[in-house]
Amino acid sequence: MNTALHAPQPAQILDGYVKMRFLPMLFAGDFMRAELNIYQYADRFLSDYDGGVWEFAQLPGGGGFMKPEGEARWHFSNPGNYSELDVSAEAAGIIVTALVLNHRSWMYDRHDEEELCAHYCERHRQLMKYAGEHHEADAIFRALD
Repeated sequence: MNTALHAPQPAQILDGYVKMRFLPMLFAGDFMRAELNIYQYADRFLSDYDGGVWEFAQLPGGGGFMKPEGEARWHFSNPGNYSELDVSAEAAGIIVTALVLNHRSWMYDRHDEEELCAHYCERHRQLMKYAGEHHEADAIFRALD
């Protein structure tokens, strides 16, 4: 009997030329608008966000997310669901990316863009699987509730 605990694999922060392929992989042909949405959602939900450098994190099971650079803690505030949370930069990036993936999947569903809708839904599923194993899973799902 195997009693070892499952240790989730961390996301890999990309660097160099590999970053050039990340946004099209994550957001398909819609990557320019989706990237802009990331920054807009960060401005809306992350207190004291005023722009900055973002890192690209690739998930072991496919997909990925964007996150603010560094290890600073961020205050996430969403009056729409009454969440007020302090989270790591990684959790903040997971939350913001999940919101954008969800928003864009609904938008493409409503505009009969089946291929893009399916792409965004798959990326959202991959990210939620990773979020479920994250050490800040409770805060991430509270923010997304």
